[in-house]
Amino acid sequence: MGAATTSTTEPSVELEFQLRDRDCFFVEMSARLDTRVNLEYFVNRSDGRLLEYFTIEDAVPEQVLSATDDASVIADARLVGRGATGSLFEFVIAGHCVATTLADAGALTQSVVADDGVGRVVADVPPHVDVRDVVETFHERYPGSDLVARHDAGQSVPVQTAHGAQVALTNSLTEKQLDALATAYERGYFTWPRESSADDCADALDIAQSTFSQHLRTAQKKVFAGLFDSPARE
Repeated sequence: MGAATTSTTEPSVELEFQLRDRDCFFVEMSARLDTRVNLEYFVNRSDGRLLEYFTIEDAVPEQVLSATDDASVIADARLVGRGATGSLFEFVIAGHCVATTLADAGALTQSVVADDGVGRVVADVPPHVDVRDVVETFHERYPGSDLVARHDAGQSVPVQTAHGAQVALTNSLTEKQLDALATAYERGYFTWPRESSADDCADALDIAQSTFSQHLRTAQKKVFAGLFDSPARE
């Protein structure tokens, strides 16, 4: 996902698409399991694949992992953790998905969710990107999709893709630092006892353990500085 951020004073355009394309694994998953599937975060791996984290409500993990066997776009899947209303899964995406489709067109993925076979995708289009090109690209990839809403966002949009955006704390991070920090968090690296080791996180990102640790330490230092450094100390 994105990292170092920039912004513009021009308003962006927010687009909302609806799709029932069962070739989209998150739509198919929501229909097959009669549940809600929500994208929490995604990062770009060094090998060009995406690492996506989805929360799936009221799901039996074994059923979810079994369902991924039929999804050609998913190269690997694992259960990351369980919550009161759902479980968090990690998917390695080896082909095209809505996030890559939007990125190819220059748009920023803001949310991806599916309920009972109906997907909803919200994207922000920065001022320098042609909205019509984004819509046409999405429709070409997903012919059965519909543009159901379009309006000015009315504010500047950070040029990053990180599930929304704790911009004040993340705008100093590089893409690799943000990816390392997010992956460590999602995989339970900071929990006690740890659910994943540094080696596990590095493998997920397809990088060396030493590289992951370096990015993580630098990211932590920057985030802590943003939290605790006073203006007088900057």
